[in-house]
Amino acid sequence: MSRSYDAITIGSGLGGLTAAALYARAGHKVLVLERNAELGGAATTYRHGMLNIEASLHETVDPQDPHDPKARVLRALGVLDDLDFVPIGAFYEVRGRLFDPPFVLPHGFDAAEAALAARFPHQRSAFRRYFQRLRAVQDATAMVGEEHDSLWWFMHAPVVPLKLWPLLRDARLSLSEVFDDIFGDDEGPKLALAANLGYYTDDADRLWWLFYAVAQGSYLASGGTYIKGGSATLSRKLAEVVETEGGEARTGRTATEIILDDAGHVTAVAHTAAHGADRVVDSTPVVFGNAAPTVLAEALPPEARKSFAAPYEGRRPSISLFSIALGLNVSPRELGFTQYSTVLIPEWMESLTDYARGAELLADAPGTRMPAIGIVDYGAVDSGLNPAGQHLVSVVGVDSVANWEDLSDQACRAKREQWLDAIVTEIDRYFPGFAGAVVQREMATAATMHRYLNTPGGSIYGFAPEPPRTFRALRSYRNVATAVPGLWLASSYGGTGGFTGAMMTGMLAAQAALKSRRSDPVSH
Repeated sequence: MSRSYDAITIGSGLGGLTAAALYARAGHKVLVLERNAELGGAATTYRHGMLNIEASLHETVDPQDPHDPKARVLRALGVLDDLDFVPIGAFYEVRGRLFDPPFVLPHGFDAAEAALAARFPHQRSAFRRYFQRLRAVQDATAMVGEEHDSLWWFMHAPVVPLKLWPLLRDARLSLSEVFDDIFGDDEGPKLALAANLGYYTDDADRLWWLFYAVAQGSYLASGGTYIKGGSATLSRKLAEVVETEGGEARTGRTATEIILDDAGHVTAVAHTAAHGADRVVDSTPVVFGNAAPTVLAEALPPEARKSFAAPYEGRRPSISLFSIALGLNVSPRELGFTQYSTVLIPEWMESLTDYARGAELLADAPGTRMPAIGIVDYGAVDSGLNPAGQHLVSVVGVDSVANWEDLSDQACRAKREQWLDAIVTEIDRYFPGFAGAVVQREMATAATMHRYLNTPGGSIYGFAPEPPRTFRALRSYRNVATAVPGLWLASSYGGTGGFTGAMMTGMLAAQAALKSRRSDPVSH
């Protein structure tokens, strides 16, 4: 039976759920449509074998940080106090041929600078310049993100240009350009500072410095946390807001058409159950698109697709990852793990730019070279995922859908098993006894990400965070408006990736829709 809603959200990732919850809290009836069996997109947990497994979250910035924008959203929705953000300790430990003994990067700018200077004393002054630059970007973005009235801007007019200069000066630089400017060809400090590069991209030459400085700088400044109970806890809380306000969140429903009126405005959404059954058309003047723009374009009428897709032409999708979940019969601490997060830099990697060669390794069966990997020991903190005695370890690395194309199901399974063997063996080199402690294992590849997230190439962060070629292009990097009136992007594709980035885009989409509604005389 067809119904009428004030807004319909296509997809239930964090951006979509944030937009839906904020719009619902503003007094509107919202329907959330999710094609999968669980809400949350990547922000979910699932049960397999003996383990509750985290699908995506390793850490997120502590919302108690006054500069972290998601605290404002969670507080406005009344759910901040319902979530337990557990500190993870040090940022990460990095091991490898270039890091013997292992190096631990702590949280806190001062602590991190001191640890790096102690490890690389010949670069002490370079680290000072680096953290000054990082602080300047953090301060500038914090000022831009804060809400100020016109009087504040007038009173602070003399210092505003100085505060914003770091953003203007570095607006088109890559991470490699900044690192080369500060550290020259000394790769040790670069790898120590960005050992977790694979969480953002595989290519430092094409990673936007300002994006990196905001994301990595936020972790260093305030510390990382894990949401107790898993990322699904956050997704459920956001969905509960929608339902409490009279809306609905429905799983197993695929949006197939975004229907427009004669003027080209959103007027309805058609959605079906699996295999196209049970088609329903629900009317709405607002759609929050949490799906990839390519998916949204296919749902639009043919005559609206070109203008809708035009702003996204030429923008590359972000990286994809493989994700391995391992169940151990002993605590990783007994095997030598010392931190919540560990990064293994393989012996063949000699520079940060070598990261770009990692994904192609999975195109073939394992050889002598392993990719760089990030490892998370969820038992190192009170994660709330599994009871005592059940030990979950997550392993991630850069992957590509092309590595798994044109394989039969049998060949794909065999290749996954080969890579599971190889990666577990690689970890065992650093932590003897690890391989023998593994009692459960599974691997999700870039192809898995593509199927589940329904994104081009299995991208997990929306568009690749590349330096903008022009200042005009910079404006499109956070733009939730589309060429279709009533259709707003509410995903990482409208801003930046990660939990905080997706939620901020959802917030901007809700704010834009509310502002548009207030200015539209037809809506009153």
